[in-house]
Amino acid sequence: MQRYFSLSRKEIILDEGDIHHITHVMRNKVGDFFEVIFNEKIYKMRITSLRPLTYVVDDISSLNNELKHDITLFYCLSKGEKNEFVIQKATELGVKRIVLLSSLRSVVKMNDDDFSRKKARYEKILKEASEQSHRNIIPEIIGIIPIKKIPAELLNDHNLIAYEEEAGNTSKTYELLNEIKEGESVSVLIGSEGGIDKSELEILHSQDFKNISLGKRILRTETAAMYALSVISFMLER
Repeated sequence: MQRYFSLSRKEIILDEGDIHHITHVMRNKVGDFFEVIFNEKIYKMRITSLRPLTYVVDDISSLNNELKHDITLFYCLSKGEKNEFVIQKATELGVKRIVLLSSLRSVVKMNDDDFSRKKARYEKILKEASEQSHRNIIPEIIGIIPIKKIPAELLNDHNLIAYEEEAGNTSKTYELLNEIKEGESVSVLIGSEGGIDKSELEILHSQDFKNISLGKRILRTETAAMYALSVISFMLER
């Protein structure tokens, strides 16, 4: 069943894009159903009219598809459409928060004004990916933060770095993930195409980040993000 999010906290209200999707893309008819997430509950709605679109609540559910652990993805800016791709896929994989970082080796440079202009586009991607993957929430996106100045309030109980020079055996990765207790939060940091500079690594280590390996192969930045999040979510959903 197609899912939408009501961005209003006072009542169930669909935006124009959702209404267009229901009537012109899904081609729903009177009597058809769709779901709306409102205040993190699932409302099953029955269509009573198409022009204008009206609907009534048929059922309410508290079924939760979220991970039991809050996951933050720290992602160093990359070129092309990789940022948008990672935002979409990270949402599908269950992250609670995405923080875009600038680093010494980032090819793409983005300042606060650039991020403000792109934020609406990013939030649209987050919303649509959350609907597609039947999330109960839409992840938060934060940016742009220098990798050397990550605020303490954004750090989690466990903070990991997928570091290219750790390529090889994944036993340490398994051990660190196995230490995560129920309810604890975890973050994973993915470097840019050029990797992470040693000076950046020293500061991250001082903030209690720990290096992990993603195997013997050197992965592209967007692949590394998907691999790391997949492994983390798999371990935590056992």
